[in-house]
Amino acid sequence: MTNRAAFLESEKGKFVVLDTEIPEPGEKEVLVKVHAAAIQPADEKIAKTAILKMEYPTVLGSPVAGVVESLGTGVRKVAVGERVVCGTKVFVHKKAKYGGTQRFTVVDESEIVEIGDVDFAKAVTLASYTPAGALFGASSLNMQRPSIPAAPLPPSEQGKKILIWGGSSAMGSLSITYAKQAGYTVISTSSPHNFELLKSLGADHIFDHGDPAMVANIRDLFPIDYWFDTISLPSSLTTILKILAPQGQPVTKAHILLLLPLGMPGMPSLPEGVTASMHRFSTSAPENADWAEWLLARGGFLEKGIKEGVIKGVPPEVLGGLDKVGDGIEMLSKGISAKKVVFDPWA
Repeated sequence: MTNRAAFLESEKGKFVVLDTEIPEPGEKEVLVKVHAAAIQPADEKIAKTAILKMEYPTVLGSPVAGVVESLGTGVRKVAVGERVVCGTKVFVHKKAKYGGTQRFTVVDESEIVEIGDVDFAKAVTLASYTPAGALFGASSLNMQRPSIPAAPLPPSEQGKKILIWGGSSAMGSLSITYAKQAGYTVISTSSPHNFELLKSLGADHIFDHGDPAMVANIRDLFPIDYWFDTISLPSSLTTILKILAPQGQPVTKAHILLLLPLGMPGMPSLPEGVTASMHRFSTSAPENADWAEWLLARGGFLEKGIKEGVIKGVPPEVLGGLDKVGDGIEMLSKGISAKKVVFDPWA
């Protein structure tokens, strides 16, 4: 038996599908037979702009869903044959064996979540850790964590609101469900044809990001306590600043959480009283151990949320097999909403 992978040949190069060796899991690592592999905006940025230096040829993609094939030394969390979902560590290790768009990949034991009989393609749309880190990480927005079943917010958080810009993106959709499960009032934006999706995810107030009245309508909901720009492009941040600092009116003080650097070309300057930062979060950092236990432990929030249907997101768009990875990157480059690009490595 051999592995098969979609390799990015070089910086800003082409994708080519090749047979390769099945990687060996190391200590506290797990080999997963991949049945669904997703890509995300970070993959597109690496493929198109080489924003992160990698060891080429490389394999991109995260998260993955599949079946545990074998265990490295010291693994206790999962057993061979279990159906799981997991983020990959390719952006950390920068080696092909850790990428998702291949038939067999190596993942960290600590980040694996068992999914029961949930469909692989569906599970892979729900397994991003970024929304949970962005909303509930101590170094990010540090909101109150949700539970299953839901519990009331503590008095200090009751009645608070969050604006999630880009609610129909894969990241935005998951953020809506997390924030709503925690008990917050959720304000979000999308195109009108995605309003029903956002309602089904739990958004309380939904606005058309292209509507000239949107700025005034969102300001009518002030105060807004948390601001999360899941798009994080110059256009989205510029519009958010118009909400916080409309021409001729006082600036509303706020901190905006971004997913991309504020120093990217074209990003607007911030008025006095408004701050912004890029979300940086490691699931394995010692200071995040309590957060990781809440989200990723056996029987933790992510496992329960996936199995019980509490965590919801955009539907998967399965493009086909590994030969379609390049097409998927192009889709992300042109911009997509209300779906997650997924591949079946065995198709």
